[in-house]
Amino acid sequence: PMARCSPQPVGQRHIGFSGRADGPQKTSLSAFSSARLVRCCLLLLLLILQLQDMEAVRRRRDHPDGQGVPQRVPTHREAADSGVRDKDALTMPWFPWHTTNCSGRPCKPGEGNLKHVREQTSRGWRYKQWSQPYIHREDWVQSRSRSIPHAPDARSTYFDLIKLAQQISKENLVIVTSGDWDYRELVLNWFLHVHQLKYYNALVLAMDSELTAEVSRRRLPVFDDSALLQGWNNTCLQRHIQQVRCERHIGVAALVAAGIDVLHSDATCIFLRDFVPSLQRQFGTIDLLVQRDEWPTGPVRTIGSSANAGFYLVRGTKGAAAADVLVAAVDRGLIEFYLRWNNIPDQYGISFVLADVRLDARTTPISNDTTVGLLHPRHSKCKLSGTCLNVGFLPYDRFPRTGDWNHLRSRAEVYHLTYSCTQEEAPCSVPGIRPFRGYRQRLDRYDDVDFDDMRQTLRA
Repeated sequence: PMARCSPQPVGQRHIGFSGRADGPQKTSLSAFSSARLVRCCLLLLLLILQLQDMEAVRRRRDHPDGQGVPQRVPTHREAADSGVRDKDALTMPWFPWHTTNCSGRPCKPGEGNLKHVREQTSRGWRYKQWSQPYIHREDWVQSRSRSIPHAPDARSTYFDLIKLAQQISKENLVIVTSGDWDYRELVLNWFLHVHQLKYYNALVLAMDSELTAEVSRRRLPVFDDSALLQGWNNTCLQRHIQQVRCERHIGVAALVAAGIDVLHSDATCIFLRDFVPSLQRQFGTIDLLVQRDEWPTGPVRTIGSSANAGFYLVRGTKGAAAADVLVAAVDRGLIEFYLRWNNIPDQYGISFVLADVRLDARTTPISNDTTVGLLHPRHSKCKLSGTCLNVGFLPYDRFPRTGDWNHLRSRAEVYHLTYSCTQEEAPCSVPGIRPFRGYRQRLDRYDDVDFDDMRQTLRA
C-alpha cells in the first residue's frame, strides 16, 4: 500500500493492473496532493495500528525470559528430539505451560500441568520414555547461560528473607523448605509435622505468588521467591523443577552467609522425632551434615557415598565459606545439568563437590555411623585461612534415603524415601514408598498422579 502513495507527475499516463493505459490526468496539483496525503496518512495509521497489535500478540506469546515463541514449523530434528513425528509436532507447544485455574476452580496439585504420554504393560501403565509433551530445541537450550543469575547477597537480594529468618529463629536456627502452588498440601503437611515437634522457627521459600498467598493466609512464615526464580529463565535450566531445586540452595546460602544456621529439607521429608538437639551438639566440630544417597554413582566410587540435596544441616559460623560451598554445588549442577530423564542438577552438584571430602576411611551409602572428613577442594587455600568445612555424612539408619521402610521405621528420625527401577521393569513399587511409573523425558512439572501417589503413601 505504501508504494501507491508515491507522487506521480500530473498528466502522466498511468498503466493500471489491467495493462490498459488510463487517460491523461486532469486533476490539479493541489487537489491531487491533498487527496494523496490524506490517503497516505490513513494507510500509515492503519499500518501502525496493525504493528502495535502484532507486538501485543507477540508479548502475550513470549516465554517469561523475553524469548519469543518461534513463528515457524518445528524442524525434523526438533520433532525427533521431542520423541514425536513431524506432523504431531505441529500441534505441540514450544514451551511447557502451567495453570492454577481449572474450569473456574483452583487446580488440584499437578492438574494444571502438561501430561506425558502413557503406555500399557502387563503390570499396569507407565510413562512412555522416549517422548515429551512440548517441543525441545537443543541448540537453543545449549545457548543459554550456565551462570547463576544472582548472588546470595544477604544485604540486598535476600534482605527480606534474612529479616524473616532473624525474626523466627530459635537458638540461631531456622528450618527451611520450598515449594510452589502444586506443593501446597505437602508444604502444609511439612509445617504440621515440624510444629508437632514444637519447632516454630520454620519457613517456606515460595516459588510462585499463589503459594505465597496461601501460606500467608494461614499465617505461616513465607518468603516470596517467585521473582528471583524468574531469573533462572535465562539459564540452561529450562525446566521448572530444575530451577526450583537450584534457587532454594541460593536462598539457603544467603541465610548462612548472614550467620544463620539452617536445617534444609524437602517438603516431602517428614520429621518423625526430635533429632535437632542431637545434630546441634555435633556442631562444635562439624559445619555441614548431609543425608547419604547412592546417586550419582561417581562420588560413590570416589568416597563411598553421594549426598542428598534435599536434607542437610549447615552452620552459619563459617558463613561465607559455607555459602561458597552451596554456590559451588549449584555451579557444578549447571555443568552437569543436561539429563534427559531426571531433574536433579543440585543433587549432582552437591555430591560431586562433597566428593572432595578427605575421609579417614571409605564409607558407604548405608553406613550407620556419622562419617566426618575435611572438605578441601583441589587448589583451595582454605587450610591457610582456616575456612575449610568439616563435613559429616549422617547415619543411614536414622536418616535413610533408600531401603525397606518396614525394617527402617523403628529407628528412622525422618521419612524421606525414594525408589526406582529400570524403565523395562516399570511400573514398580515396594511397601511404604511412592510407586515408580517410569522415566519422563525432560519433565517440567509433576502431574496429578505424582501428588496422588505421594498423598496416599504418606497417609499409609
